[in-house]
Amino acid sequence: MKKAFLSICLILLALCLLFSGCAARGKIFIRAGKEKISFSVYRLYLSRMKGSLAAAGEEVDNAKYWATYLNTDNLTTAEYYENQVFEGLKQIAAALLIYEEEGLRLDKETEKEIEEWIDALIEDLGEGSKSQLNSVLAAYGANITTLRDAARIEAKIAQLKTHLYGENGELVSDSAKEEFYQATYFRGRQMLISASYHDHEKDADGNTVYFLLDDAGNLLDRIAYDTENGTPSGEIDRFGDAVYRKAGGVAYDTENGTPSAEKARDDRGDLIYYTEEGKIAYDTAKGHATEEKDANGDTVYRKMIVAYLRDIEKASPRYYYETKDGKEVEKIVSYSEEEMEKRRLVAQKIAEDVGGNTARFLAYAEEYSDSLAFDAKYAPNGLYFAKGATTGDSLFNTLSAALFSAEVGTVTLLSSDAGYYLLLREELDGGAYANSENSVWFATFSTLLTEAMLQKRAEPYLEKLKINEKLKENADIASLAANVSI
Repeated sequence: MKKAFLSICLILLALCLLFSGCAARGKIFIRAGKEKISFSVYRLYLSRMKGSLAAAGEEVDNAKYWATYLNTDNLTTAEYYENQVFEGLKQIAAALLIYEEEGLRLDKETEKEIEEWIDALIEDLGEGSKSQLNSVLAAYGANITTLRDAARIEAKIAQLKTHLYGENGELVSDSAKEEFYQATYFRGRQMLISASYHDHEKDADGNTVYFLLDDAGNLLDRIAYDTENGTPSGEIDRFGDAVYRKAGGVAYDTENGTPSAEKARDDRGDLIYYTEEGKIAYDTAKGHATEEKDANGDTVYRKMIVAYLRDIEKASPRYYYETKDGKEVEKIVSYSEEEMEKRRLVAQKIAEDVGGNTARFLAYAEEYSDSLAFDAKYAPNGLYFAKGATTGDSLFNTLSAALFSAEVGTVTLLSSDAGYYLLLREELDGGAYANSENSVWFATFSTLLTEAMLQKRAEPYLEKLKINEKLKENADIASLAANVSI
C-alpha cells in the first residue's frame, strides 16, 4: 500500500517536465526576466491536474462536474482548478527570477539527460516517430519543443532548491523542519472491520484459529495461544498442547429464552435473549459466571472462547485456497447481511467507547481489526498526511479528508465497500518525519519543506512577473484530455 502524497504545488513542480506549447505555440503567457513561459505550458499543467483528479476517482469526463459551483461565490470546479494551476505556475515563474538572480546555469550533463529523456519518449510513446509523439501530446496541448523547454525549467527549479537549501533540505535546521511538520501534517489511527475475509480455519465457536510461525514465517502444526491473557482450561488440543481460554461474548440461553420484538443486540452485535419475566436469559450450564452484574443485578455469564495469540510476527491463520484461471489463490468470502449488521454494531460500540483514548483504540484493534498487518508494516505509529495532499487512491483521500475534518481525540466511523473504517485523530508526535518506521508517509517531506520555503522566498518576486491575463480566459480544463501518463 505504498502511497505517494503530493500537495498541489508539488504536483505542479513535478509536472514541469511534461509541458510543451502546441495549441498556442509562440504565445507567451508569463515573462519572468529572461524566461518565457508559453500559454501551452499552462494548458498542459491543466491536463496533468485533470489526470490527477481522474486518478483520485473524480468524474472528470462529466461536463456537470466542471460546471458545478463549489461555493456561493459562483466559483465552478473548472474555475477553481484553473486558478490553482495558475497560482502554482506563477510561483514557478517567480522562482525562476531568483534562479536568474543567483547566477545559476544548467550544466552540460543535465542538458544531455533532458535530451535522452525526450529521445526515450519518442521511442516509447512515438514508436520512434517525432510526429507520432506530437500527435499523442496534442491532446494535452503539448509538443516536443515545449517538453524540452519545460524539462529545463524543472531542472532549474531543482537546481535552485539544492543551491538554497542543500540536497534533500540538509541546510534546513531540525527546528525549522519540526516547525514545518507541526504546521503541515496531521496524524491518526485506523482499523478496518472488513466486509469480507480470506477463508481460513475456524474453531467450534466460529472464531479464527491462529497457528504459530517458525523463524522463516512458515505455519507450524501448533496453535498459537495467548498465554498472558488466557488461562489453561484443562483441555488438550489435537497437537497435544494445553488449550487456553478467556471470557468472550455473553452466553445466552437460546433454547429457553427469546429475542425481543425489536431484535435488540448487545455491544458485540449478538441477539439478546430474554426470560418470560423480561430478564436476560443466561446459559448457566455452558456459560462461565463472571463478577459482572447486569441492569437487573443478575450475574452475567459469558462464553469461554479460545484465547488466540494475534501477534502477526508470531502467528497466522491457516488460509484456504481455490483455483482460478489455472492459478491457486486465497479464497475470499463476503460476510452475510446479518453478519455485517453485527459488525456494524461492533464498530459503532468501539467508536462510542474509545473516547479519544489511543490505548483503548489499539486494544480494540488488536481484537477486531482486519488491517493489523498493514499497521504493523506501514503505520506502527499511525497514518500521517500533509494538509492539502492528494493521492491516486480514492480510499486514502477519503481517510485523509475524514481525519483532517475530525477534532483531535475523536473517532470517525466510515462505511465503505471494504467494510467499516474507524479513524482516531491523534496529536502529532515530535520528529515523526525522521523516524524510519514512518518512512512511507514522509517520502516527500523534504520536497514539500523546500517547496514551501521557496514559495515564501519567491513571494516578493510575484509582482515582477509580466502576465498576459487575456490568454487565461482560454484555459478550459474541461476540454483537455486527462493526462495520467506523461
